[in-house]
Amino acid sequence: MSFPRSIPCLLLLAAAALWGAAPAAAAAADGPPVLRPAHFFLPRDHEGPWLAPDRQLHFAGSLAIAASLRVEGRPRAESVAGSFAIGVAKEIYDAALKPSRLGRGASRKDLVADLAGALAGVLLLAAIDH
Repeated sequence: MSFPRSIPCLLLLAAAALWGAAPAAAAAADGPPVLRPAHFFLPRDHEGPWLAPDRQLHFAGSLAIAASLRVEGRPRAESVAGSFAIGVAKEIYDAALKPSRLGRGASRKDLVADLAGALAGVLLLAAIDH
């Protein structure tokens, strides 16, 4: 299996496992499901400012991953997709597995920062190459 196909497949399998585990956990605990579509994302008023330190880390991490993939010879689209897939996996963790006392839920703004960082990493390497 090649790199661009393996990451999305792994993410789909992880998401399917999490969605399948949620009803089972709820049935066992006689409580609400662990992960429900309506509660996947944090409420918008709990996401914080656009330039929060966490968003800066998302941007920088995605930039570094995408740039590293480009340095290793991966195509631009694959570098962006691979870096963004890691960000998506992190948000799945935040929504499904993160301890609820720390505030469970994925952040739309984190995903935007992940994508912007991945694109910036690819563009940075393109500018350096010229």
